[in-house]
Amino acid sequence: MPTRFPLLLLAAALSACGGTAQDDTAATTQSSMSGGGHLEAAAADEYDTLRAKWSLQLTGGSAVNTADPDVAAQIATITSTAQGYWDTLQTGSGRTCLWSDLATWTRSTTITQTYSRLLAMALAYSTTGSSLQGNAALGTAILSALDWMNAHHYGSGITKYDNWWDWEIGSPQALNDITVLMYGQLSATQIANHLAAVDYYVPDPTKRTGTTLVETGANRLDKASVVALRGVIGKSATKIAQGRDAISQALLYVTSGDGFYADGSFIQHTNVAYTGSYGLVLMSDIARLYYLLNGSTWAVTDANAGNVYDWYANGYKPMVYQGAVMDAVRGRAISRQASTDHDAGRSLTVSLARLAQGAPAANAAAINGTVKHWMQRDTTFANYYKGLSLYDIANLKGILANSGITPDPEQIQTHVFASMDRALHSYAGYSSMVSLFSTRISAFEYGNGENIKAWWTGAGMTYVYNNDLTQFSGDYWPTVNQARLPGTTTDGSGSGTPASFGNYPNTYHWAGGSEVDNLHATAGLQFSMSKVTGSTLQGRKSWFLFGDKIIALGSGIANTDGRTVETIVENRKLNAAGNNALTVNGLSMPTTSGWSATTTSVQWANLAGNVSGTDIGYWFPSPVSLSGLRETRSGSWQQINTGGPATTVTNTFLSLALNHGAAPANASYAYVILPNYTAARTAAFAASPTVTILENSLDAHAARDTAAGVTGVNFWNDATKTVNDAGGAYLTSNRKASVAVRDTGSELHIGVADPTQANTGTINLELNRSAWQVIGKDPAVTVTQLYPTIKLTVNVNASAGRSYAVQLAEGTTVALAPSADTYVQDGAAAGTNFGTANTLVVKNDGVGYARQAALKFDLSGIGGTIAGATLALMPTSVGAANTFSNRVSLLASSAWAETGLTWNTMPGVSSVLGTWVVGAAGQAVMLDVTSAAVAAAGGDKVLPLKVDSPVNVGANGWVNYGSREAAAANRPVLYVVYH
Repeated sequence: MPTRFPLLLLAAALSACGGTAQDDTAATTQSSMSGGGHLEAAAADEYDTLRAKWSLQLTGGSAVNTADPDVAAQIATITSTAQGYWDTLQTGSGRTCLWSDLATWTRSTTITQTYSRLLAMALAYSTTGSSLQGNAALGTAILSALDWMNAHHYGSGITKYDNWWDWEIGSPQALNDITVLMYGQLSATQIANHLAAVDYYVPDPTKRTGTTLVETGANRLDKASVVALRGVIGKSATKIAQGRDAISQALLYVTSGDGFYADGSFIQHTNVAYTGSYGLVLMSDIARLYYLLNGSTWAVTDANAGNVYDWYANGYKPMVYQGAVMDAVRGRAISRQASTDHDAGRSLTVSLARLAQGAPAANAAAINGTVKHWMQRDTTFANYYKGLSLYDIANLKGILANSGITPDPEQIQTHVFASMDRALHSYAGYSSMVSLFSTRISAFEYGNGENIKAWWTGAGMTYVYNNDLTQFSGDYWPTVNQARLPGTTTDGSGSGTPASFGNYPNTYHWAGGSEVDNLHATAGLQFSMSKVTGSTLQGRKSWFLFGDKIIALGSGIANTDGRTVETIVENRKLNAAGNNALTVNGLSMPTTSGWSATTTSVQWANLAGNVSGTDIGYWFPSPVSLSGLRETRSGSWQQINTGGPATTVTNTFLSLALNHGAAPANASYAYVILPNYTAARTAAFAASPTVTILENSLDAHAARDTAAGVTGVNFWNDATKTVNDAGGAYLTSNRKASVAVRDTGSELHIGVADPTQANTGTINLELNRSAWQVIGKDPAVTVTQLYPTIKLTVNVNASAGRSYAVQLAEGTTVALAPSADTYVQDGAAAGTNFGTANTLVVKNDGVGYARQAALKFDLSGIGGTIAGATLALMPTSVGAANTFSNRVSLLASSAWAETGLTWNTMPGVSSVLGTWVVGAAGQAVMLDVTSAAVAAAGGDKVLPLKVDSPVNVGANGWVNYGSREAAAANRPVLYVVYH
């Protein structure tokens, strides 16, 4: 989609095309309108009502408050803009263009820009309070120009050229609006001619005209709007319905290609994250269409119409911080000077405010609360209302003044948008987003001359938004070194002009992550730049988004082409003076531009923010050599967007980097970003950190923050891998996976995802913690064991990278050794005790050969309510495995001693607790004895058990289990979990 050209742009008068510029005298003496005179008035019908609604949102209506200074200023702008265009309009009979600076008719943008200027003139003609309102000469000039365009450049039968968008979206949108505004002055013939042109270029909003391409996403909604409004103007129920019905496909959630995904992602052009650009167009169209049609015969009644309100909550709202749409989801729009993150945010605010007007009450209240919050928090505009339509000024001011609308609180949430490879973390006082890429999502998009240097924007760029609201605006993009973006591991490659609308994929699937409780996330990226910049650089990167910290790890960083590789910890735009304080290990660094140094043994650093409360701290778990650079950089918007101005702009940046050298083979890094930490607070954290790096290898990345109570692990390979902590084994996975574990002190909340989106089976996890109850879980999660370790099986087939959650009530597990154990034998040995043996022999055979085992466990040390008890026995040798069973029973008495019990004195059995088929030697037996343990805990606190074979299976039906005298690995254990 090309840039949408501003309607209020005043061009200088040139003389490159035939004809003469219009002046006031010519305007007042111009002949009457062509095409048969004014359209005769007729009785108003529903079409007229809808047309009037559309006109109202264009002009603000006759009741516009001209006493409001913002309204008055906008009316003045509308008037002066239109007057400027009128003054320079070519009117001669031999004219070959309408404006001399728009005379290149081999470029389709000339058509759209020409109609945009005529629309600006029609707006002044129709706006209450404008000195040009109803000016007959202006009206004549507009209609004459429309006729000329219809005859020469945009009429039925004229062949398209250049960019389809101008013919099917840009130009017909403007032409429709003009026709609505000038409807009362246009003849029936003129209206028919203009509608015929729209019909010729946009006969079907669902298809790219002249092709078999099916329109999707924002493009489809744009064209649906064109056709529906054309139907209103032409009083065609068929066309209105055609436009309305084209919306239906765009209302569906998609699983591939363009549109909204169930996780809130929005994609356009198949593989580009575009919520903040094409997504804004889509929402604008939806809001306008709902406004136009709802309440009419052609109301949108699609069963999925309500999805739009979910998009607001889960797709748009998370992407906005203090009124700015995050650049990570704005694609090529970041290269447009007139489209900053706050401009995009205001555009979204306007659209949502419109959407709220026709929304159900609950949805309207939620949307208006968000709109009010954004407007109150966004202080970047000298005048928030400048340049907005009169209708929107009144609408937004009404929301702001309405005491019944409560602004949203600060957004606290974390979410991995797996379908567009973005990870969001919004916490108190800041918001961060990490841009990733994969085999599914392109690293960036270049097209129409826009976004020329964006090679690294999707390769791990880490945005930190805080109260420094203009960090990523104020000429950030033409001045920042786009080969050294914060969060990236870069070799500086990427030059020349990218392929227009080409795909720049990763060669690896692994991109995404897991989230827990919508508060914390573990994100990761295995990357190769070979299909992006052509370099051999590759590696593994992780971001642990935990509370007020961003933990960054990297490993396997390597290239073979000799380029020097850096990881850019930070590259932040400084204040106007460029003198933000940088503190390293407590020492102040120089503040003069051009300073650079590499400081060794760095444990922490802090960069002062541009406004109060926006300092950022950096902590390094192991001391590093940190390269710092304070540089003044100049550039122009034209250098990143061929349509931008060539004017030189300048900013000062402070970068911090970890240098991995030339052609590293397996470099790594670890650092922690501490948003909004002062230097003193950063130093205090460095002295007593709460973050521990558990592993940073080619197999796994793992980190823990005890302050947040969260641990995250990324498993890089499809192989069984265990990550350890200070207590030994912590978490084991058998497949590539991302895991986030939150320990609240009483509960364990676990999020698991397949970030590769390629696993068609399961992920098996074992967590070396205990639980006593499943509180809740997603259906894809099967809890196979709660103690002594937690075992999960997660079905990730067709999961699209989503996180699956399970919540467990945390328990304490103790492993009890028997207080006594022995075996006994019948026949001649019926009075013999075997209590000191290192085996417990079990056999059912003829008299004199039968053997049984007895064990008892002391439960008096259990300090809570028992939730589970499991007996573990280890067979050290087996006569004939898998051909017979053993069983365990509850003995009626515990009054026996290990060195005194014999066959003759063995107590009777109270109940059988369970049986199992004997397996091979070394194959542990685990048997649930919870009910007996609970009963014992309520009695004498001793659990006595008997193990025997219920059936005589002959001489080979024996098993030797390890006794408490055996080697440690073979001893009996009673695992008891309690809470």
